[in-house]
Amino acid sequence: MMNYQFIKMTQQQGIAYIQLVDNATQNEWHAPFIQELRDVAIHLRDATDIKVVIVGSTADNFSVGTRLPASIEDELPQQYQTVYLATEALELWAKLPYPIIMAIHGQCTSLAFSFACLADIRMIADDVQFAVPELAYGLVPAGGITQRLPRLIGKGAAMHVLLGQSTVSAEDAMALGLATLQVTREELWNAACAEAVHLSELSTLSLQYTKECLYRGSELPFEQGLRLELDVYLLLQTSRDRMEGVQAFLEKRKPHFVGE
Repeated sequence: MMNYQFIKMTQQQGIAYIQLVDNATQNEWHAPFIQELRDVAIHLRDATDIKVVIVGSTADNFSVGTRLPASIEDELPQQYQTVYLATEALELWAKLPYPIIMAIHGQCTSLAFSFACLADIRMIADDVQFAVPELAYGLVPAGGITQRLPRLIGKGAAMHVLLGQSTVSAEDAMALGLATLQVTREELWNAACAEAVHLSELSTLSLQYTKECLYRGSELPFEQGLRLELDVYLLLQTSRDRMEGVQAFLEKRKPHFVGE
């Protein structure tokens, strides 16, 4: 277990369990919190035994995000520095090759919403509320949300959420495709952990290359995306994991993938 003040991280059988534990501020994105989030991303990036990452919160809310400035003169320089640091941390998270599951409940606001957008699987509790209040303060939403949210729910819906400052409820999130599963608050963490265990039993190579095809392919012309998919498919034909999958199928047993 890594020792942080605002984040708890444990690892078991290829799964990195990460919980935001700053209950006092409801996981506010202040500089020390963001620095820890950045350090965790670097640790995950350099790890060689991770297959899946799951993120949740022990506070009443997933995260209230960054504190918006009360005074332009006193707060704006500090606010800019916070957002700059957060953007750097979020980009590190966005480049992680592993599937990222987030279990989100209560408020998920501002930069925390940006953080949620880079998850591969978002599971939500009935009480979740996504919001981006920056426009009310004359600011632009940051952390990559203006780029990632439209790719998740479409440009029109993202315009409504970002420009209209709409609070996205659990029902809205499911209807928009922002979340994949809605459960009660009590069921949320266990449901996310069960999904993480399921993914961890699959081939590491298949998980990582499928994620790469999805994200890189979406930024390429359609024909090039198809070529990327075919190239990766052919590459994995010679992997040990692929051979193990075939052998396990023939022997009617559970495969034991080694990530090679």
